[in-house]
Amino acid sequence: MKHSGKFIVLEGPDGSGKTTQIGRIETYLRERGVDFISTREPGGVLVAEKIRSVILDVDNAMSGLTECLLYAAARREHLMQKVLPALEQGKTVICDRYIMSSLSYQGYGRELGEAVLDINKRAINVNGAEYWPDMNIYLDVTPEIGLQRIHAKHAGREINRLDLEAEEFHRRVREGYLRLIREYEAQFTTVDASQSEDKVFADIKEVLESLLFPN
Repeated sequence: MKHSGKFIVLEGPDGSGKTTQIGRIETYLRERGVDFISTREPGGVLVAEKIRSVILDVDNAMSGLTECLLYAAARREHLMQKVLPALEQGKTVICDRYIMSSLSYQGYGRELGEAVLDINKRAINVNGAEYWPDMNIYLDVTPEIGLQRIHAKHAGREINRLDLEAEEFHRRVREGYLRLIREYEAQFTTVDASQSEDKVFADIKEVLESLLFPN
């Protein structure tokens, strides 16, 4: 399937500030008159939001493989029901997480390795074509800073099952992202998320300008 829209994903460890920055991106795109949708994974459509509630519920114990399969199932429906239709209409899609999250969190964090890529390649394959983002904007932050931010905002942020994992898990996740950036270099732009919120957004805006308004 061919499409004329742009698919841009924000990636990063927990506490990297993706949600805050997506809010600023939405404001910026409206000001620039961009036809866009903003969505998230897992979620974005009804069935995927229901899967999200199962995955992230702190009371739901599950194996790493079960977690991986649930994420892939949610991704498939989100892609088919929401992302692809928007791209085919020429819209820009801004998504909070996509396939690189699974490769980092389940592939490296849960240590499932290549099985995660195999499963997710099937989830993003539609009529023989795999749908990867035009760009992953990766917000990089150390586990120490990320977890400190999460727990400092406990009163205003939902603490989910992955937030409660040990620091070593989050360290593996970040190391996974850094390896993926080397492996999929052309698909990533890295932003230092330990900077001020304004500086992080300024860096993100540069990426958006080059993708959406090239000279």
